[in-house]
Amino acid sequence: MRLTRRFITQSLDDISLSKPIRYERYYINDGLRVQKKGEFYEKEVLDEKNIILKKTIITKEEFFEIKKTSYSKIIRDSFLYLNDNRVSIKKYYGTYEGLIRIEVEFLSGQEMNNYKKEKWMGNEITKSPLAFDKYLSKLNRKEFILELNKNTK
Repeated sequence: MRLTRRFITQSLDDISLSKPIRYERYYINDGLRVQKKGEFYEKEVLDEKNIILKKTIITKEEFFEIKKTSYSKIIRDSFLYLNDNRVSIKKYYGTYEGLIRIEVEFLSGQEMNNYKKEKWMGNEITKSPLAFDKYLSKLNRKEFILELNKNTK
């Protein structure tokens, strides 16, 4: 079981954040993605639950060759919330511009169930297609906007 809860927010104003790391992700199929993470290039094999089974460093050339076969591209910046090391924040660009997702990781189910979100956090989206890049990558811009609007009311 994945011990995370996911929320959205409208703004990053007045939130203590680390410097961002830029992710450029390309989904080849449900079980394979490649990404440029900062200055590194990686290939990740995923299981049916979207859990990384294997992560491999690849060359820039391999990255550019593999990404040609992708069905979706996701560009986002990833931040750490400096007031709670369980929290990371993803800000999206391009097709998914407008999404700012907060991810909170827990060590136990009890900790997860008892968690009280921060005041600046919006609706919980843990069960939404917005919760994971794998599912987000399957939405076109129109479907994304509908899902985003549904979760920001």
